[in-house]
Amino acid sequence: MQAAYIARRFGVFLLIVWLAASLNFFLPRLSGQDPVRTKLLQQAALGGYVQGGIDEMTREYERQFGLDKPLWRQYLTYLDGVAHLDFNYSIANYPRRVSELIADALPWTLGLLGTTTLLSFAIGSFLGALLAWPGAPRWMRWLMPPLWALHAIPFFLLGLILTYLLAFQIPLLPIFGGYSAGAVPSLSWRFVVDVLQHALLPALSIILVATGGWALGMRGMMLTTMGEDYVTFAEAKGLKPPTVFLRYCLRNAIL
Repeated sequence: MQAAYIARRFGVFLLIVWLAASLNFFLPRLSGQDPVRTKLLQQAALGGYVQGGIDEMTREYERQFGLDKPLWRQYLTYLDGVAHLDFNYSIANYPRRVSELIADALPWTLGLLGTTTLLSFAIGSFLGALLAWPGAPRWMRWLMPPLWALHAIPFFLLGLILTYLLAFQIPLLPIFGGYSAGAVPSLSWRFVVDVLQHALLPALSIILVATGGWALGMRGMMLTTMGEDYVTFAEAKGLKPPTVFLRYCLRNAIL
């Protein structure tokens, strides 16, 4: 039975990957635009003129990218590349391959998500525990509803709102990039501060969205833990409330 459950979950995982890959393939083609021609025209416009023979160049690049083949053939080639983790060349950043672009961005993504996940877990768990604790400050009741409301907003949507507020209306934080243009990566305080400044905006959007979910789950676990016999016994022993909260309730509920 356990093997059947694992096989079913793995099948659902493959289905989700296939649906996501298919959307990634078909959505750009539904726009009706020619990405190769658009990119060539952009490059030609940088020189102040439209280069002659643009149609011949477009056909040649489409042949190299396989865009001259029937749609079903392109789709099968695309799925085969996805299955082998080979995403071919990037049209927007030619001649670089998509796998190279992913490899460049992956450390930054893992670092950002890893750090924000730990922070949101720690902050949300502590706030949720305080919300369930009878001796918590009264102002906690006013803090949690906004966090729960933010939890219903997708990360990217809140990120766009924060970008508009903190990068355009109040230019406090950078709009994009892992560090300033022209900066040389090094183990120096100046570069570290620059990276933290660029990471603050996306990190803030992730933490604000995720904290409410962790707090809601922790509040439920705290209410269950506070009804356990060992908590009642600790209170009967006359232990101080902070000791009961930290050592008996919080430590067990956070598991």
